Amino acid sequence: MTPRKAAAVVFAALAAGIAPVDEVLPSSWAAANLVVPDGPRAGARWDPELTPYLVEIVDQLAVTSPVNLVGVQKSAQTGFTLVGQVWLGYVIDVAPARTMMVLPTIAAAQDFNREKLSPTIQDSPKLRQKVRRQVSRSSEGSTALNKRFTGGSIVITGANSAADLRSKTVKYAFGDEIEEWPVDLDKQGDPLAMLEARQMAFLATGDWKRLLGSTPTLKGGRVDVVFEAGDQRYWQVPCPHCGEEQRLTFHPDSNGNGGLRFDKEWPHNAWYACRHCGAEIEHWQKDAMVKAGHWVATQPGPGRHPSYHIDTLHSLLVGWNDIAAKFLESKDDPSKLKTFVNLWLGEGWEERGEAPEWKLLYARREEYAERMVPPGGLVLTGSADIQKAGIFYEVLAWGVGLVSWVVEAGYLEGETADETNEVWGKLAEVAASRYEDACGNLQGIEAFAVDAGYCSNQVYQWVRSRHRAYAVKGMPGWYHPPVGTPTKQDITLRGKKVRRGVMLWPVGTWSLKAEFYAYLRKEGRRDGAEADPPGYCHFGNWQDERYFQQLTAEHLKDREVKGRIVREWVASGENHYHDCRIYNMAMAAHLHLSSLRPDQWQALATARSVAKADQADMVAMMNRSIVPAPPPAAAPRTAFATPAPVTAAARNTTPSAPPPPGKKSLVDRLV
Repeated sequence: MTPRKAAAVVFAALAAGIAPVDEVLPSSWAAANLVVPDGPRAGARWDPELTPYLVEIVDQLAVTSPVNLVGVQKSAQTGFTLVGQVWLGYVIDVAPARTMMVLPTIAAAQDFNREKLSPTIQDSPKLRQKVRRQVSRSSEGSTALNKRFTGGSIVITGANSAADLRSKTVKYAFGDEIEEWPVDLDKQGDPLAMLEARQMAFLATGDWKRLLGSTPTLKGGRVDVVFEAGDQRYWQVPCPHCGEEQRLTFHPDSNGNGGLRFDKEWPHNAWYACRHCGAEIEHWQKDAMVKAGHWVATQPGPGRHPSYHIDTLHSLLVGWNDIAAKFLESKDDPSKLKTFVNLWLGEGWEERGEAPEWKLLYARREEYAERMVPPGGLVLTGSADIQKAGIFYEVLAWGVGLVSWVVEAGYLEGETADETNEVWGKLAEVAASRYEDACGNLQGIEAFAVDAGYCSNQVYQWVRSRHRAYAVKGMPGWYHPPVGTPTKQDITLRGKKVRRGVMLWPVGTWSLKAEFYAYLRKEGRRDGAEADPPGYCHFGNWQDERYFQQLTAEHLKDREVKGRIVREWVASGENHYHDCRIYNMAMAAHLHLSSLRPDQWQALATARSVAKADQADMVAMMNRSIVPAPPPAAAPRTAFATPAPVTAAARNTTPSAPPPPGKKSLVDRLV
């Protein structure tokens, strides 16, 4: 090669290295190249007409865009996952660089790769040509969670992996469902802050990019912070009648304008009231209206990144009748309503942390006897809160719609650190009790929770010999489920260790507390109503003031944690009965009572010799019946009086039976 030719090759290479990237936008690239793996257009190239509101969002991530951070607060069924797929495909083909995608867990990362990214790469020719094949024993090939290509790679990981979030340097980062990420990862800090640190090497050049998106959970959560720190863009659509633009909202404004309108009965006939002219916008007009929309920033200003809100009202994948039906299905159940607000409206749920006035609860006590199961009570659960000098306990009866009645509540005095103390025997009598219902049947407790936060080994030993007893531990934080995955615990007593002796069940107490207070605020069956509202709580007139004071002893309080405002539960006094109620609710969740079908409730009612599991009939039975006197052996006692020893005969107890040979459903077991 001559010196002139060699110089030409060098200069050409240098020119190629500094040449500007072609100004192709991610949306244009995707429309021409990206094959969608699932959804209504599976197997076809991405069609931006189906999700017009995604075009601007994904184009903000173009390599030629000056934007660094994009935040998206979204509901379900809006197509947001495609934004991530489009961007990752664009990076592979147009702007290769080291990239990281973070989902809540490693398992979620594996699911995304298997169901979304790998099929997209395989079905899109340009991506299939560029991503290196997965080859065993090769450090150059791709892996399931590390896609390699010329000029870069994409690492897919979970927010529960400190190793990846501590060890990688990346130019581009995509955080999905950030609301579900842990607050503190292995006591090393916020995983979102750890992800931000992975991009520090590109702060000087200013060409880093970060996409953060999530369905919200609680108001003030991560995605709320990201959205509100940005310019807060909403999709504005023109009214087909007057042409004025507006954001579609589920509720009318303070003047009663706008909002989705619908009939309470199917088929609902949902329509939208124009905020400006009041005209009826029919659902068939929605498609053209949404496609004619555009993004408008409501809080523009220097230093604010683009942030977007997407919800199902604008989605062409969801009908307005569907939204109306889901709301009507959810409106009377706080947990379902929260899900509706999060997943359908894309808004954070604002917990009402103030406790109902205990005096109002005390005043609404009802005439039914202690240790008797009122009509409508079909399943019993129990719970105990262990203290140094005694044990608080509560037994509940549950009916259709998680309506509950307190059957018994009390305090068992005795030093709990001593496993031989008679207090543990008294607790055993409570757990083995059988309670008479209005039809003369004896009902046993199906699940009994014992808080293992104090005297853990004594609790483990007590639970170990009772197959319907559960050692539980309350878990702070909004991201824990009502009942989580148990772990095996060793038991150490008198110097002896029983390895893997018992299961410890984590209970997500924070969300259950909010749900419980929502239940307490509900009003009972009104004149003309067929039943109590779901979750309504009944109390007996034998319960004293201190029970209700403890029941409402917690409230939500704001606290700043690492620059974020966190709402957490704090106690303003003794809260033992409050804890008992939360653990009872956890047992109801463990038994899946909220998901029982009407025919399953009917089967339970039939097994209890109740002719019909219609709650209106049950309430009518209770209103007509004469309140039975307490059994002679169970003398009335106040909730805090030290009870006299209660014999097994007086409690109608039976010895604890061994576990059934085959695993049965709750209904099968009871029937």
